[in-house]
Amino acid sequence: MKKLFLFLLLFTLFFFAGCGGGSSKYDEYDNDTDPVTDKDSDSEKPDGDSGKPADSDKDSEQSDSETADEDVPDNDSAETDDGSSQDTVDFWSTCEGIIACANVCADDDSDCISRCYSKGNEEAQLQYRRWRECFNNECANDKTAECSAEHCAEWDEPCNVAEAFEYEVSYPAPYGNAEFAGSFSFIINGLFPTSENEILMESFAKGTIASQPITPNGSIISFVRKGNDPRDGEVVEVFQLPFDMTQQKPGNPVVILRIKTASATVGEHSAGFAGEDDARFIVGEADSSYNILCYHAFGKGTFSIDRAEIKTGSEGQLKISAGTAELFSPANIPELGGDAQETLGVEACPLIM
Repeated sequence: MKKLFLFLLLFTLFFFAGCGGGSSKYDEYDNDTDPVTDKDSDSEKPDGDSGKPADSDKDSEQSDSETADEDVPDNDSAETDDGSSQDTVDFWSTCEGIIACANVCADDDSDCISRCYSKGNEEAQLQYRRWRECFNNECANDKTAECSAEHCAEWDEPCNVAEAFEYEVSYPAPYGNAEFAGSFSFIINGLFPTSENEILMESFAKGTIASQPITPNGSIISFVRKGNDPRDGEVVEVFQLPFDMTQQKPGNPVVILRIKTASATVGEHSAGFAGEDDARFIVGEADSSYNILCYHAFGKGTFSIDRAEIKTGSEGQLKISAGTAELFSPANIPELGGDAQETLGVEACPLIM
């Protein structure tokens, strides 16, 4: 069975690398129906039988309390526009909070929107459902706060839509943390592995961004390859990525420890943002050819190399231990003055709530 899985895995890697007063018509939604819609779509995404937001079955093994706590920011208070402080848990549990949270989600990320919805209390969820249904129907071609106020006033006011649309949720710093270690006995000189002895069926990195793991549940592969990077020149890269058995293709997020070849020697090493660091620890979203589409985080930390034979093929050896890093979104790296996307020449992935 393992050999069959490896065959399917390697074949797929090869394939992809090569290729108010008065009733409202929206009152009909009762407390048992939780339609969660894409923030810019007219289509609903309800789970018709469960009474939960769309895609909530994916998290069915978690308790309701775990789900509610899952993505609430760690800080105890958030600043409002006038500089005052408000209780974060209370804010995210309101209809306004649900809308503000959902506006940060990528347009097609129904999981993110469902997590935002799950933070709301019962009253807020009902208000949100009714407002969202009205907004999608009445403002399909004008998704603005002005349209909401004009056509969905009954629900616009309790949801404080104008302020929710303007609410700015910043990337926290640090954004997360990671630990990493691994021993590899093969280094490939190409884009992708072609045989089972070139990969490890295990992760080399674990940690979280916000409250989400950088190593998802399911099948994980890791491998080492030599390559060239526009910023760092010749590098040796440790790759980790999930493998989706259902769709038979590599998944996300991708984790990369990119070590300068000249620095890939036995001893203590640094990972960071600057050119003088020995390596970069990266968490991102990649396409099927491992090209990074956006960057969730860069890591700032240290690691040890216990064994290093940077040769391609079975003569290659790389053993890494005691790796730790704090993770920072390129949209907020205090060491680089805050938003460092232009400095690093990268694009930040959407905020993970």
